Amino acid sequence: MDYQRKVNTRKTIIWSVLGLLVLMTVLSSFYVIKSTERGVLSTQKKFDGHENSYTRDVQTSEVEYTINYDLVQANVSNLIKNIGENYHERIVVPFIRSAMKEAFGNFNATQIVENRDAVRKEIENRLRETLNKNYFTNIQFQLVDIDFDDAFENAIKEKQVAEQNALKAKNVTIQVEEQAKQTKIKAEAEAEAMRIKAHALESNPKLVSYEAVQKWDGQLPQYMMGDAVPFINLK
Repeated sequence: MDYQRKVNTRKTIIWSVLGLLVLMTVLSSFYVIKSTERGVLSTQKKFDGHENSYTRDVQTSEVEYTINYDLVQANVSNLIKNIGENYHERIVVPFIRSAMKEAFGNFNATQIVENRDAVRKEIENRLRETLNKNYFTNIQFQLVDIDFDDAFENAIKEKQVAEQNALKAKNVTIQVEEQAKQTKIKAEAEAEAMRIKAHALESNPKLVSYEAVQKWDGQLPQYMMGDAVPFINLK
């Protein structure tokens, strides 16, 4: 019995300590604001959304985006009081829609595909200019995905394939032209060498004998007509 009581007592102590630790952790997450103080909990806000936009060449697009911003801590209470806790839907979203409409309308669809970041920067700059700086700061806007009409996207792919094939064909043409150029240069060099050699032989008949000596294998003909000696002058 004494042993069992000791075990029970030990368990009671352990559970009491654990309960105290949990209670301390919970209490540490609260802060009591005095009557003379004003406190607002503010963290960076991140929201995801999507909008439909038209490009300058009237291509439709479905856009997914992400926006991050901080609230100006000194004015958060006024924002909540004047607009409400749904300030993002009431203020931020309409400005995003307007900024995207204007930005997308300044670019053709192909320009957006080729340089998405230019559109993103324009939207972000417009939001920084139009959103109330008394409430919103550190605005960062990202385009997550831009989905155009399937027919347009297929046309873009076909254009890219055609451009790649054209570039490949151009490279082959350049290679063939370079090979032809090198062949021409080589042929012209050989022709020039032959011309110089022919002119030298024509100007100096002794070179003919010299050339013959260079090519002679040292053997005299086995059969000769009369007393003729080979054309080489052995003197």
